[in-house]
Amino acid sequence: MTETHDSSSREVGGLETKVLWNRLQATADEMYDAAERLAFSFSIREGADASTAVMTAEGDAIGLSDQSVPVLSGALSRTTKIILDEYFPPETLEPGDTIITNDPWVGGGHLSDFVVLNPVFHGGDLAGIVGALGHTDDVGGNRGGWSTDAEQVYEEGILVPPTKLYEAGTRNEAIDEIIRSNVRIPHQALGDLEALRSGNTLGEERLRETVEDYDRETFDRVAAEVIDRSERALRDELAALPDGTYENSKEFEVADHEITIQVAVTVDGDELVVDFAGTSDQIDAGINCPFGNIVSVTEYIVKCMLVPDLPNAEGFFHPIEVTAPEGSILNCDRPKATMGRHITYSRAEDVLIHALGQVIPEEALSEMAGIQLAPFSGEDETGQEFVAIGGTAGGMPPGADHDGIPGVYFPYNGQSTPIEMFERYSPLRWEETALVPDTEGAGEYRSGPATRTSYSNPTDRPAYFALTSGRADRDPAGFRGGQHGKRATVESSVDDKEVPPNGPGVLAPGETLTLVSATPGGYGDPGNRDPERVAADLEKGIISEERARDVYGYDPETEAE
Repeated sequence: MTETHDSSSREVGGLETKVLWNRLQATADEMYDAAERLAFSFSIREGADASTAVMTAEGDAIGLSDQSVPVLSGALSRTTKIILDEYFPPETLEPGDTIITNDPWVGGGHLSDFVVLNPVFHGGDLAGIVGALGHTDDVGGNRGGWSTDAEQVYEEGILVPPTKLYEAGTRNEAIDEIIRSNVRIPHQALGDLEALRSGNTLGEERLRETVEDYDRETFDRVAAEVIDRSERALRDELAALPDGTYENSKEFEVADHEITIQVAVTVDGDELVVDFAGTSDQIDAGINCPFGNIVSVTEYIVKCMLVPDLPNAEGFFHPIEVTAPEGSILNCDRPKATMGRHITYSRAEDVLIHALGQVIPEEALSEMAGIQLAPFSGEDETGQEFVAIGGTAGGMPPGADHDGIPGVYFPYNGQSTPIEMFERYSPLRWEETALVPDTEGAGEYRSGPATRTSYSNPTDRPAYFALTSGRADRDPAGFRGGQHGKRATVESSVDDKEVPPNGPGVLAPGETLTLVSATPGGYGDPGNRDPERVAADLEKGIISEERARDVYGYDPETEAE
């Protein structure tokens, strides 16, 4: 028998709020785990490219999985509010509904990100909404997914506006057929939607149990307190900072396009205004960002730098105002191409970190290395289509008191595809994964070394890829005296064949493609690095004796004496 908490004669206490908040977080985590286990696409199942949330009936996030990808963390509540306001008002929802969309200007920012929402009813009333967002590898369009060479979204795949995939429990077969007719691997795309919906179904059950355990009045009051507490926590940290405007900008180049990201961060009491005025205009290439992406990554960076230890909730978003010029590369117009938008918003993250780093340098990081994604596709020996996701990770940058971590997808929060799964679901071979010595961004705290991965095509059929390399144009900068890291590179085993680091290509039979990740810059003067740390790096093979002497001023022979 379920115990109901009696709240008729008392206010919600601090402990009760904390317990219920943790329960909502746990629900979002359970949803995430279920969707990840059941998904068909590499990106969700192996790469953890997804997000889940528990929301109020108004669409405010009160439980966000910590496993969620940062750019998707705030997207679910924003998407839900747009859908409730512009497409499906609350009075049009009923038990058994499931709403889906992959519209980049409503949801996750590019066509591969499908949003799945389920309303949760209790006693006939809308009590909340649970949502999941995941990266489906096959949405039609150009091969490979993360293309940078498309000019319009129409080239990138199928776009599904906010639509009821299930209405009162009955599946909309027309949507099935539309998706099935526009993708290469229908069971994968439709399977991902069912996986995300299954996570939501679990979330529905858990949320109904929570409302029953605490009663509806208590649940609503606690939800409001969760939002209020998270807002107050960020406002308190902002109020402790000196008022002022802190500016930063960076330039980068992708596929012959010169891009500038510029930001002015204004601290005004307990509020923060983040203005990207001065940023380059949108371009005819697939690296434009819908505005929702830049809002989400801004909120994520601010939270991580100011209140990193608190669970995610809607209140963190309230003190932050984000603006970007309409028609800019951070606030692009429909129908600009957006599939490779992560190349651009990751630069905006760097710019924002270093602007805030002027006032809180102890929370800043050196320039990140980005990620180097390599989705492969084609036909296997039986003629069946496949998609397999490879790539390299530049690692987490160093900070004021720690070295960087090599080989992790930062701040993407995803993970590398296991070699065994890559080879199980594709005819290609993953030949190598290795760290590359002497490639770290040197500093008092250094970055990790680069990661090298190689893929070969042992078949008699061509395979296709579409590379997106976030830091291939220049070496990532250090911070506070740290030296630069190394830029990303791509090489083919075929003599004289040049492979651009961003764009589509063909992996011919017998050919091997080798990717070497970028590495973040160092943090602090490398001359100040603890000699014991240098010695440990030498022993691990991260640096050579020559680099130890020339860069860190450490002579192994002298130290041995």
